[in-house]
Amino acid sequence: MSWKNRHCSILLHMLAMASLLLCAISAHASIILYGTRVVFPGAETEVTLKIFNKGKRPVLAQSWLDRGDEGESPDSIEVPFVVTPSLTRMEPGDQQMLRIIHSGQALPQDRESLFWLNVLDVPPKVENQKDSSGALALAFRTRIKLMYRPEGLPGKPRDAPKQLQWITDTVEDGQIVLKAHNMTAYIANLGRVALEAGGKTFEAGVGQVLPGETATFAFISKANKGEHPPPQPPSGAAVVYTSVDDWGGTEGHRVELAR
Repeated sequence: MSWKNRHCSILLHMLAMASLLLCAISAHASIILYGTRVVFPGAETEVTLKIFNKGKRPVLAQSWLDRGDEGESPDSIEVPFVVTPSLTRMEPGDQQMLRIIHSGQALPQDRESLFWLNVLDVPPKVENQKDSSGALALAFRTRIKLMYRPEGLPGKPRDAPKQLQWITDTVEDGQIVLKAHNMTAYIANLGRVALEAGGKTFEAGVGQVLPGETATFAFISKANKGEHPPPQPPSGAAVVYTSVDDWGGTEGHRVELAR
């Protein structure tokens, strides 16, 4: 390539980059949920959750529940609850009460069940507005847990994370993972999971452990700078984790692994 052609190519590339930088991107959500999770008592037929449009423009708020597959279309999901209004227009500063109604469909009564509440914040079209030149309007989804809690379950919800049983295991690809078994009737919500071994800390993400089930926590290579824990954790190795209660409060835990 000649110097002249190379110079033109670089100039065109710089102009393209500049045009991208001049584009204004509206990249913030307007809808706020008044709560980090929803607990649905088994004795109730419905619960409510307040949402608020903190933005300066009207938005459409679409709400629905799923069973854990966040990519599933709302039209194809079957859950024993109805969210109303499922679609509503909210002016700036408006508040709206979402009603979550149990359809009456039977759910397990010996343990909690987990669902997910989705609220999609759809901004208005901006092509006819004076300040919309080069703007990109984005839709934002907020997704929080809904826990159906039957009456009369043994124990207390906040005690479930303390009773988790932890082990290390090797999965099919040879990677070391942490596994937690929940013997209680409550969902154990975890805000952070890590392994302390040999003077190092290996991060394993966040998640939850459902009643009577075992959850697997894989170590995050990027967070651990490519390092992996030893196949057999040394003496004194411990799982450190944070639990999250019904109100979003956190509590730290540390459990030494049995050898």
